[in-house]
Amino acid sequence: MLRHAYLIMVYEYNLVIEYLVQLLDHENNGIYIHIDKKTSDMEKKKIMCLKNRIKHSHICIFSRYKVFWGTNSIAKVQLSMLEKSVREGYDYYHFLSGADLPIKSNETIQQFFEENNGKEFIHFGTLQYQQDIQQRFNVYHFFTRQLGRKRDKQFWVNIETYSLAVQRRLRIDRTKKLDYSFYGGSNWCSITKAFACYVVEHFHKYEKSFHFSQISDESVWQTIVMDSPYRQNLYHDKFDNDYGACLRYIDWERGNPYVFCKTDFEDLMKSNCMFARKFDEKADQEIIEQIYYILKE
Repeated sequence: MLRHAYLIMVYEYNLVIEYLVQLLDHENNGIYIHIDKKTSDMEKKKIMCLKNRIKHSHICIFSRYKVFWGTNSIAKVQLSMLEKSVREGYDYYHFLSGADLPIKSNETIQQFFEENNGKEFIHFGTLQYQQDIQQRFNVYHFFTRQLGRKRDKQFWVNIETYSLAVQRRLRIDRTKKLDYSFYGGSNWCSITKAFACYVVEHFHKYEKSFHFSQISDESVWQTIVMDSPYRQNLYHDKFDNDYGACLRYIDWERGNPYVFCKTDFEDLMKSNCMFARKFDEKADQEIIEQIYYILKE
């Protein structure tokens, strides 16, 4: 049977992460959790206690980086989890967040990956999105951390706008000397041992490009795989924004992304995806419990 490593980014303890690790608990699985370094000590202790819920999996919980939306800190976290887990020699590496749940049993997930062993499950946005991604990396975004996701701090918005205008006036193009192009999509993916080792070995080639960029975590896997021999192993290689490519059920039409509720249960269970995001007990606890108890049976 294949061995699976689940690499999970969390910043707080909640019911979703509690159920997530229990659903993933299996003798062929390893669970690696990175806690945002900004997380309070009390929350960290609660998350560390998840080790007591695990009966079969190897589990590693650590806290190394402060995570800020849109910055290269997310890529640093994912790479650090990858570096820790590749030493154990898993067959597949799955990136998840603390707002995700599996929507298939461990047995079904195992069977699916055995049938598709060797495929890389990486999502790509539309063709237009790929063009936008390339332009995003042409200039330096020095103030991504200060702007935040909401971009509601007018001072930093003005500074960023001025910085970009100056760079365009000076015809700055930070990509012109690179021998690869940028691609983009979801940062949640499932990759093989071979590609995971390739990323760990070659990441230094790309790392500098992800500094002073914007939402670089949505380009890491896409950019590296398209510049590697593993592009021929993509499960779905079209630029069509199909999240089935990474086996994640994510709904961007109803939310940012949409938070699933109990009325979505049947759709989730019928999906061909293995995982779904996102869930929030404050919005709807029942859907979380429905999934947990049906997969635990």
